[in-house]
Amino acid sequence: MSAATRRRFVASACAGACAAGALAACGGGGGGSAPATPTAPTGGATPTPTPANEVRVPLMGVGQTVAASIRLVGGLVTPLAVTRTGETTVVAVSRVCTHENCTVDLPARNGASLDCPCHGSRFLVTGQVVNGPATRPLSSFPARIAGAEVVVSGV
Repeated sequence: MSAATRRRFVASACAGACAAGALAACGGGGGGSAPATPTAPTGGATPTPTPANEVRVPLMGVGQTVAASIRLVGGLVTPLAVTRTGETTVVAVSRVCTHENCTVDLPARNGASLDCPCHGSRFLVTGQVVNGPATRPLSSFPARIAGAEVVVSGV
């Protein structure tokens, strides 16, 4: 499933839940109460929170791939493969095979493919199909290097 398709699905699912009143506690449910007013922090400086739809992993060596997972809008947790492809470049792709939704394995070594243990599909670390039965690439996520970390966004 492409990132754009997944976003449309999650957005429509959330819209349906809100319309049904399932999220009334979030302030949108017609209970007549005003939304809670945020309070100012007391004491010293507070650290900047990591957004719920963002994941940070330690910066790895060029060619290395690590596993991570990210929580998308609506609470869906997706396993990721995060690969440093160059000195200043990284990629992050879903590990959910586009053929039958199995979780693809991480590369056994630098430069190897992401392999699906269920039906044999193989993908480049950038998500493109090497061989099927999968015909669509793995979904990708925005990723960047920030200091000694890789930051992946779920939107």
